[in-house]
Amino acid sequence: MQFETIILEYSDNVATVTLNQPDKLNSIGMRMIHELMQACDEIEQSGKARVIVFTGAGRAFCAGADLEDLQKAAASKPADLERNLRLWFMLTWRIKNIELPTIAAVNGHALGGGFALAIACDIRIAAEDARAGTVFVQRGASSADMGVSWILPRIVGAGWAAELMFTGDIIDAAKAERIGLFNHVVPRDQLMQTVRDMAVKLAAGPPLGLKFTKRALNRSMWEGLQGHLNLECATQSLAFLSDDFNEGVKSFYEKRPAQFKGS
Repeated sequence: MQFETIILEYSDNVATVTLNQPDKLNSIGMRMIHELMQACDEIEQSGKARVIVFTGAGRAFCAGADLEDLQKAAASKPADLERNLRLWFMLTWRIKNIELPTIAAVNGHALGGGFALAIACDIRIAAEDARAGTVFVQRGASSADMGVSWILPRIVGAGWAAELMFTGDIIDAAKAERIGLFNHVVPRDQLMQTVRDMAVKLAAGPPLGLKFTKRALNRSMWEGLQGHLNLECATQSLAFLSDDFNEGVKSFYEKRPAQFKGS
């Protein structure tokens, strides 16, 4: 299968999915959403992989949503906006429900939707210079996006989740490791080999054992996620239709502090 925005490769029972729009810092647009969904289907159907690695080309893992796509969506009718957002949010559900271990190789910034993609994976290994943050609240939207408000507290606890989501702060890799967001942090030039070693180690395990372990982990931690995604989708749709969101995006492009008014 040919892709425009991602690369899918197989080696030693490991599938590697690389977000491949480095000129846009691998920001997620509708095309990439569709292709990531297709890649998940292809990996499951092929039987070629026992582990999946997600990473980014260039200097970023994923800098978040493509703002042009978001602005187009926000300019559409409310019903159309929510329908489009639902596809974005279902990417989290799709990745979370693959019955294979998933590893995020966080090679740079993981922001907004990129943050959501990273925490949807089972294990996160990051380069020392990686950064992570929800950031949406800084753009006048909600940090409850793509399952973050459900998944993040289950990884770092309610207190850290609240701080990261309310502030939208971008934290460095050392802090992310300290609070449990990243499993391991390594020098940049060792990242992919470290991830590779972990992936090959997992892939050498019993396929059924891994599948059933993943299923049990999902059931113990993520049951109820789909309903929560519906809630996030509805509230984020309202946020994207607000004047504050327009101001947040405008101020980002103009490189100035946003002036939010609550409308």
